[in-house]
Amino acid sequence: MVAAASGARNTEDFNPGVFAQQLNSIGAFGWDGSLMYWASVNAVIPEVKIETANLSFNSYSHEGKAAEMKEWQNKGYYVICNVGGHWVYVDSISDGNITMADPAKTDTDLFSAYYDVYAYQVLSGKNPYGSAEEENAAPETTTTTTTTTTTTTTTTTTTAASTAAQTTTTKPLALKSAFAESADTETAVTSTTTTSTTTTTTTTVTETAATTSVSETTLPVTSIPVGEYYCSDSEGSDIYLEPDVSGKVIAELRKGDIVNVTRVLCGWCGVNIDGSDAWIPLEKLTYAGEGVELGSGDINGDGIADDVDLALLNNYIKNYNERPEGISTLRRCEIEAADINCDGDINDSDVLMYLMLICE
Repeated sequence: MVAAASGARNTEDFNPGVFAQQLNSIGAFGWDGSLMYWASVNAVIPEVKIETANLSFNSYSHEGKAAEMKEWQNKGYYVICNVGGHWVYVDSISDGNITMADPAKTDTDLFSAYYDVYAYQVLSGKNPYGSAEEENAAPETTTTTTTTTTTTTTTTTTTAASTAAQTTTTKPLALKSAFAESADTETAVTSTTTTSTTTTTTTTVTETAATTSVSETTLPVTSIPVGEYYCSDSEGSDIYLEPDVSGKVIAELRKGDIVNVTRVLCGWCGVNIDGSDAWIPLEKLTYAGEGVELGSGDINGDGIADDVDLALLNNYIKNYNERPEGISTLRRCEIEAADINCDGDINDSDVLMYLMLICE
C-alpha cells in the first residue's frame, strides 16, 4: 500500500501477489511464512524505508492514538498499525477516526474493526504522504490587479444673447418744439451678454492585468530519533557486524535490553558493541524516549527505593559483568538513580547501601 500510495509502484503491474513473489525470491519469509525482517521490504522496494521501530502509544484513548499517528502523517510519513498480530495500512485520519486498508476486512474503520490496537510503525516512500492530494487540489491563487484610467472631457457651451434694439419714441407736441433739433426717434441700445456653461463628462476605461501565483505546500520530514532504544521483540534480536541479515552475528539482545542507537540507516540501527560498530534491525527495537528525572535509589520510578529496585540493581551488575559492553538492562537515567552512594560507579557498595536503606 505504501509503495502504491507514494508513487513507488504502479498498481497496474504491482499487487500483493507480485510483492510476495519478490520477497520470496530473496528468502524473506521464515518457515512459518512470516516476514523475518522488515529490511527485506526495502530490498525489494528501495523507495520504501522503515523509519522507526515498533512505536508504542502514549495514549490509551482512540482520539489520542489517532493524534499520535496523524502527527507523523502531517510530517509526510506513512503509517502502518499493528492490530491483533498483523499490520494494516492507515489510509487517512480525520477527527479521531482512522480509515484503514486491510485485506482481511471489508470494514475500513480501524477502531470499529479492531479493539487491540497497541503499536505502529512509520515508513517513508518515494513521495511524502499527502503529496498526491496536494497535486490534485485546486491551487490557492493570489491576484494582483493593475488599473489604467483614461479620461475624456466633452465641453458644451450655451450662449444667452440680447441684440441691439431700435426704439421709436413719439414725443408730445409741446416738447417737440422745444427740442426742434432732436430727431423724432430714439434708438435704445442694450449690451449683449454671453454666458458659457461648461459641462465635463468623464469616461473611465479600466484595464485589469491579473497575475496568478500558485501556493505550494511543503511537507517537512524529520529524521528518526537517535538515543536509547529497548528490544521490544519477544524473541530478542541478533546483533550484526554489518547491516545484513545474512552477515556475521556478534551478539544477541534479549527482550527489554537497552542499547544506544547512534544512527538509523535504511531500517537498521547503528550501535556500538565492545567498542565496534554493529547493527540491529530497526523493527526489533522501540525508542525509549528522553530520560526522566528519578530520585536517588528509585530505579523504577515508583517514588520509593525498595527491594524491587535492589533486584533491578543486582540484575544490572550481573549483566554488566557477563555481557558485551553496550548492552544494558537499565537506561542512563536509571543507572544514575542506582548510584545511591554517588561515587560514579555501580557496584556492591550500592547494593550494601540499598540493604541498609531497606532494613531501616
